[in-house]
Amino acid sequence: MLFSGLITVFATYQPVDAGEMSILAVGDITVSSRMTPLIEKNGAGVFFAGTTELIQAADVATASLNTSISERGEPRHGIKNPFRSAPGLGRAIANAGFDAVSLATPHIMDFGFEALEDTITELEWYDVKPIGAAMNPKDAKLPTWVTVGIGDTNPLKVALLAYYRLNEFAGYTEDPIAYAVYSEMTDAVKKARSEAALVIVWLHWGGQGRSTDEAIGRQRIFAQALIDAGADMVLCQQMHTFGGIELYQGKPIVYSLSDFIYDAYDKQHSHIVIPKATFRDRALQSIELIPILTDPPKTPVRTGKSTEASATPEIKNQFPSLLTGDAAIETLRDYQQRCIELKTEVHIEGERGWIR
Repeated sequence: MLFSGLITVFATYQPVDAGEMSILAVGDITVSSRMTPLIEKNGAGVFFAGTTELIQAADVATASLNTSISERGEPRHGIKNPFRSAPGLGRAIANAGFDAVSLATPHIMDFGFEALEDTITELEWYDVKPIGAAMNPKDAKLPTWVTVGIGDTNPLKVALLAYYRLNEFAGYTEDPIAYAVYSEMTDAVKKARSEAALVIVWLHWGGQGRSTDEAIGRQRIFAQALIDAGADMVLCQQMHTFGGIELYQGKPIVYSLSDFIYDAYDKQHSHIVIPKATFRDRALQSIELIPILTDPPKTPVRTGKSTEASATPEIKNQFPSLLTGDAAIETLRDYQQRCIELKTEVHIEGERGWIR
């Protein structure tokens, strides 16, 4: 319904003056019932305490939500580690500064339709726009709209789309998730392009265990096609992988942002980079690369006679925070090499990287 209303407003399809705006993106937020005691005791805001100021500083902040938010539903058959967060995560995501989150993710349907419905309801209650999932497949494919400059004489509309595909052989499912189909994606981008100041597309593709190079090889054709169709930024996410940024036709394609919050498990990439892209009149001006520490410290937990490392009990410094000093520079140098492989030059200035 939101989509049809926007068609009426922009019926003349006049070019939109994009002005200047910044887009910040983080990778998967994956939370399970393991963290329910923490949420009930301290609130889910602890997940974002170290990055809220950073997230709120962007005109549009978006993330990949890889868990439902609900107390309903049963785990689907065959899922080894189902993920579902206790209520409260949606409010924390909103308070952290996120405007829209992609639900076209591997674990969003772990607890079925009821949990998806609760997730959408909680996000919308706190004015966080869900992308790529709805209560029916048709609505899931519609763009989500974020307004920048509310109250200005010429507020700007940003369109966000999100798509999911497990791998190149996976068949279509009846889940109400926007499934990555070439023609549907490119057509949706072309339509949104005529109405939006910027078009941002999430593409979550590839399961755990596949290499970053393999993910980029499959995603690259689709990502470049989305840019050709009119997308201004494409975010290609893959579970637990970390890639660099390619500039194609002057537009950024980000090849996997890795895990931002991943429950109580060790992360495969504990030192990551958050990109913050600035556009002016639809042209990319720069991308600020912000080094982040995501891996929680280990604390001993006794199980019988043995002592094991656990990430669950302690809260202090447990969730994403800014990296500084030598650790920040080392992380940026690693990311610099990832980008060089995609023929993108990164300049390191102090504790930040820049693509200009």
